[in-house]
Amino acid sequence: MLDKIVNILQQQCKIDANNSLLLGLSGGPDSLCLLHVLVQAGYSIVALHVNHGLRIEADNEVKLVEDVASSLKVEFASIKLDVLAYSRQHQVSIEEAARILRYQVLFEQAHARRASAVVVGHTADDQVETILLHLLRGTGIVGLRGMQIRKLPNPWSAEIPLLRPLLSTWRVEIQQYIDAHGLVAIFDQSNQDVSFLRNRIRHELLPLLDHYNPSFRESLLRMGESMKEDFSVIQDLVSKAWDSLLIQQGSGFLRFNTAEFLELPPSIQRYLLRKAIEYHLPGLRDVGFDCIERGLNLLAGDLPGKQTDLIAGIRLVKEGEDFWLVSNQVTLPLTEFPAISPDEQIVLQIPSRHELGTGWQLDVEEVCDPEAIRQESSSNSDPYQAWIDISEVKLPLVARTRHPGERIHSLGLNGHSTKISDLMINLKLPERARLTWPLVCSGDEVLWVPGYRLSYLVQVKPDSVKALHLILGRRQVS
Repeated sequence: MLDKIVNILQQQCKIDANNSLLLGLSGGPDSLCLLHVLVQAGYSIVALHVNHGLRIEADNEVKLVEDVASSLKVEFASIKLDVLAYSRQHQVSIEEAARILRYQVLFEQAHARRASAVVVGHTADDQVETILLHLLRGTGIVGLRGMQIRKLPNPWSAEIPLLRPLLSTWRVEIQQYIDAHGLVAIFDQSNQDVSFLRNRIRHELLPLLDHYNPSFRESLLRMGESMKEDFSVIQDLVSKAWDSLLIQQGSGFLRFNTAEFLELPPSIQRYLLRKAIEYHLPGLRDVGFDCIERGLNLLAGDLPGKQTDLIAGIRLVKEGEDFWLVSNQVTLPLTEFPAISPDEQIVLQIPSRHELGTGWQLDVEEVCDPEAIRQESSSNSDPYQAWIDISEVKLPLVARTRHPGERIHSLGLNGHSTKISDLMINLKLPERARLTWPLVCSGDEVLWVPGYRLSYLVQVKPDSVKALHLILGRRQVS
């Protein structure tokens, strides 16, 4: 086995004996076998034991695992996690919470210790169970391919690979190695608990399937291998779609163009949503078919409303021509919108410049050239600029936010007025921007809703001789 694993490390994992490795060491047969193999092969190792805090006996096992590492002269570290708290907070199963936290810690320690790779002891049996688990949940190709021997980038790092050099080795081979070298592994009683889905698959479903096909496990393993090549093609398409559609990203949110998304083939839509969910919760596996379809149906208009919960506190929000994937209670950014505090009122002197919230400014200037007024106002196509006939307004003008029930006499409504609130809804101004959106007013009369509508009461006429030119834009940085 030693030669086989060393060859896998060198050829498939692309790691040689000069590399330092961080090994996830539970003390069970798989990780213990891998530890012994790596030591015999001459690798520099840090063995990290993760205590999930789920079993009473786990605290005592830490000393046993440390003793094994010490006997092999391997550096050892142990970290205890609160898996139950994470499970409750993020609305994921205990199994999933343990897995997510475990990998987070492994890669945090790998970065801190400058390890070249994180190594874990997953076997061929684990691969079969994983593929079958994904199949039961309604996975696509990404789930049917199973785990990878070398994964980089991965959900936890873009620099440090995740290695599984035992992925083509069966448990029976592991046990034979353990026995041959007199190693004593820890027996984790929770692995027998069939209240966990993976354990039910291991102890109940797989033995049943073996009766139908004694080579079922080998067949499933071969299927996973064939799916890997197919998925690489899909992955290229998804990456290109991501780069094309992604408008904005930040801590806890992603923003995409809806129209372009809906033009994609449905399969690419599904994989892109999965990738977006993984952005928020790296390594999350419990992403079922229903979760993805719920998001697709909302975007396609087949579900009412503007948002839906997807999974683990992640929600999809439709907003105008875009949609967002937002985690937990993250508030969407307002930096792209001009803003005034609801209790603020800015008197617009002539001329003047006023700095608004979120990096915007409002400029006011007087234009006294009738020809320039007519030409510039008639050719203006920028909704964030306006020309107002100064003879039709009562000065001073003010900039403020909207009042309840307020209306504007918009151009094109034949003298009728419309509610500001209805105007904002009809023109799909995002709801989060409506309460702080600046209006230019004269007394109680709304003259201009920047970006959207100008009142016909103050529009420039052929005989206008003096006008105010209003410009709302991003603040100029000197």
